[in-house]
This record gives sequence, C-alpha cells and structure tokens, in this order.
Amino acid sequence: MSNQFKVGDHVLTIASKYQIPAMSEVELVIFRLKGQKAEEPDGALWVAPHDGWIVGRDGEDGYGFFKPQQLMPLRGDFEPEQQKAKEVTA
Repeated sequence: MSNQFKVGDHVLTIASKYQIPAMSEVELVIFRLKGQKAEEPDGALWVAPHDGWIVGRDGEDGYGFFKPQQLMPLRGDFEPEQQKAKEVTA
C-alpha cells in the first residue's frame, strides 16, 4: 500500500498519534521498513516498529510515524473527480 505515496506528498492522518490529531494535513518525509533505523532531531536513534511513514507538519515541531493505512492521500487519482462540462447545442 505504501507505493501509492511518495516523499513530499501531503496526506491526512486517519489516526491520532504523536500529538498529531486525526484529520491533520501532514507531509510525508521518508518511508521506513520494520526494523530500519532513523535518527531523531536530537541525535537519538529510533527503530521503526512496523512499516510506515515519518511525517511532519508545516509550522509545527516534531514528527510522527504512521502506518500507510492510517493516512489518506490528497493527490492524483485519489482526489474526487471534477465534473466535466459538456457543450450544449441549441
């Protein structure tokens, strides 16, 4: 499921975690597989407990880590289609 997302995408959180409320718009930073390490801003090492995305919010400090199924895409084929205008002939 993670292949529908890419780094830099803006998504909505479906779950509330890491002081990020559900339905918050976040940006995808990097995908980590279970067991992969990541360095936190303070230099501490962190190990991903499951496959997921590290996300950040504009204007907010801190990051969160979400499973792909806890995120809703806001781009591409996942956006609602706009109704196309049809030419009316008289």
